[in-house]
Amino acid sequence: RIQTRQVKCSERKINIIDNYVAYHIHTDYSLKDSATNYKDYVDKAVELGQHAIAFSEHGNMQGWVKKKMYCDLKGIKYIHAVECYLTKNHTDKIRDNYHTVLIAKNYEGVKELNRLISLSRTDKNHFYYVGRISFEEFLSLSDNIIKTSACLASPLNKLPVEDTWYEQLVKGYDYLEIQPHNCKEQIEYNRHLAYLSEKYHIPLIAATDAHSVNSYKAECRQVILDAKKQHYEGEDKMDLVYKSYDELVKAFATQDAIPSSLYIEAINNTNVMADSVEEFMLDTSIKYPILYGSAEKDEQKFTSLVYQKYQEKLDNGVISSEEKDRFDKAIPEELRVFKKVGMSGFMLSMSEILSHFRNQGKPIGFSRGSVGGSRTAYVTDIIDLNPEKWGTVFSRFCNEDRVEVGDIDVDVVESDRPEMFEYIIDKFGKTKTARVPTYSTLKDLAAIDLIGQAFRLNWELRHPKTDFSECEYSIQKVKEIKQCFNTNPDLARQKYPKLFYYYDGLLGIKHAQSVHPAGIVISPITLADNYGVFEKDGYCTLQIDMDEIHDVGLTKYDLLVLKTVQVISETCKFAHLPYPKSHEIDWDDQNVWESMLETTGSIFQFESPFAIDCLKKYKPKSILDMAIVTAAIRPSGSSYREELFKHIPHKNPSEVIDKLLNKNNGYLIFQEDTIKFLQEICGLSGSEADNVRRAIGHKDEKR
Repeated sequence: RIQTRQVKCSERKINIIDNYVAYHIHTDYSLKDSATNYKDYVDKAVELGQHAIAFSEHGNMQGWVKKKMYCDLKGIKYIHAVECYLTKNHTDKIRDNYHTVLIAKNYEGVKELNRLISLSRTDKNHFYYVGRISFEEFLSLSDNIIKTSACLASPLNKLPVEDTWYEQLVKGYDYLEIQPHNCKEQIEYNRHLAYLSEKYHIPLIAATDAHSVNSYKAECRQVILDAKKQHYEGEDKMDLVYKSYDELVKAFATQDAIPSSLYIEAINNTNVMADSVEEFMLDTSIKYPILYGSAEKDEQKFTSLVYQKYQEKLDNGVISSEEKDRFDKAIPEELRVFKKVGMSGFMLSMSEILSHFRNQGKPIGFSRGSVGGSRTAYVTDIIDLNPEKWGTVFSRFCNEDRVEVGDIDVDVVESDRPEMFEYIIDKFGKTKTARVPTYSTLKDLAAIDLIGQAFRLNWELRHPKTDFSECEYSIQKVKEIKQCFNTNPDLARQKYPKLFYYYDGLLGIKHAQSVHPAGIVISPITLADNYGVFEKDGYCTLQIDMDEIHDVGLTKYDLLVLKTVQVISETCKFAHLPYPKSHEIDWDDQNVWESMLETTGSIFQFESPFAIDCLKKYKPKSILDMAIVTAAIRPSGSSYREELFKHIPHKNPSEVIDKLLNKNNGYLIFQEDTIKFLQEICGLSGSEADNVRRAIGHKDEKR
């Protein structure tokens, strides 16, 4: 329960709330500087009855959508913030890198802050080791941004007071930030800030600069710093652990730098600041790219393209006259569904991208995933698989009740992919395209390696003239510990309790960042301001990850490397043949099927000895046979695999089901079979059947 009381502060009475808002916090998104997950902080804040929380990572807002969503789930206000780096100017390449905390006051502030940090992380003039903002840019920020002076790395602590910028910077802050660390420099700085507060009438605000949610996580963080040989001056005298209100008050009292009335008011100002921040809602609507000015024009363009290319395939005999009636019936229905769920622009974008690559002679896989059930995807060259020939189902790919973003994966050759990414960026624009970030987390053995490295480096510092092999955490010894852990985890924990004391606290912590090799986002809205971007490996990359991209409804395009596509492409080149189109291939050539049992070098998913053995047992003679074996070698096929490979017919409880599954020898193998059963026997619509299929696949009884 929040309690309020009146306290006399600086000759005036104010209402004090016996709680506070932590706004200066670092999670493991501040890579290699924290071992705490954002959820731990939110859970702690909720436990302590705090009504808001902000995360101020070093120079980034990464993971902010996840943080916002988790705060909403827990019923606590999310505040958008960052601890940015300031520099005098972008001309002089000096690593001054002064710290300042910026907080978004409203949604316009969120976009301004995202845009500013994106600029600092993508512009070559702004980036020098880290993304930086000039003093002029800082002073030009709008009133939608709340500015606090941050820690001892603040320009108000590092710059001499006679510097020409000093007074301007002081006046640029909305709050002057005091911290409770009981060390000489912080005490002197707090007193200086109290003086500046009185002189310039700028309120003080209190922060912990928390890097850990508790003391155990602080110890784990120190292991990370030791392993990476990182050391921050004076930090050994600081307590960077998240605090309750009473702990924060006690810390300031112990520090005894300024009168209690001042630090009590500064703590309360965290509530004042948080109350001044407007809450905002995430836009989670699906966002397909816009190609020709509006979704309506894209839909018209796509419809026109479908019928144009359909007629071309009829004229060229790619679609047979026997299939025409079924295509004539399917295409209008698919177009209706695409229009209803807003996917026309997405399909148009896929068609234009892949048609361009195919016209350039780039080898592309025939089809991957559920899009193989779409006649319009085949007609418009998104795929090269005729659904009528292979009996694939459209509703698995899309139906009128679809609530998820459209998803089409494309198989390409690795050497072509960079050129493909550049084409997409040029076509849709740099402001609306970005690559997808990924984060490496500490897994089992990597965590053991990191802890062992920290111990080893500390030992070497204490024993500079000793043979390093004598260290109980030498490289060889850590290797033995990992082997022991692989064999018997419980025994390893018993034998090496010191190392495993830290193990659980470091497991799963983010420690490196990279770019998803296949993914790129194409958006109808600008990305820098709405979500934030940064440069990584030469690409503009989003500050939200794959899950967050899905949560906010952005569209991700995946160009997946499939080595078998490359094998086929290079084989065709050696034979002086063009890369094949599916309608040109004789799929029933038994010489090929017999040869396939001798070598499986270019068959996707049949590289392992187990898969090859299964292939030889079943002896496929058609694509359907191959599909059956492909499905059966998966874990779900273990219950029927042996009987299936012996070609023993399976009898079902009903002749109706036997008839439905007659091509599979009576076995329920494919997801399409589930959909057909639900539609033809149970009477469900395509969307209802697909929803049940998804529920089965995800083992979701509630769905």
